[in-house]
Amino acid sequence: MMIAAMLLNVWMASSATPVEVARAEAEQNVKSPAGRRYEGVVIGQVDDWLRPAIRRCVKDLPKEEIVSFDGLVRVAEEGKAAEVVFGPETALARCVSPDFRDASYPRPPKPDWWIKIEVRPK
Repeated sequence: MMIAAMLLNVWMASSATPVEVARAEAEQNVKSPAGRRYEGVVIGQVDDWLRPAIRRCVKDLPKEEIVSFDGLVRVAEEGKAAEVVFGPETALARCVSPDFRDASYPRPPKPDWWIKIEVRPK
């Protein structure tokens, strides 16, 4: 019984949403009028917290590791990141990951709303 509980905990800890699923959800969400409005609000605010994070991270990375990626965020009802995945998961994405997780997002149209934030550092 103890082993089963431990295996369940390991499985739950590693059961992040696959990036393809998160991307598909975010792309579907933005097709609705509410999704387009929400994306506009998020994108309007993202530069304030993301630009300093990217600037901090790129100064310590080799040039070949400064690669574009998509940050896919499942925003909970209260505007906190419930989950963050990256596609692809680059060194830059790993470096700014805490900034994605700690950011305050606007309240989404529905709970557990996926949004895609394109990060193009060059």
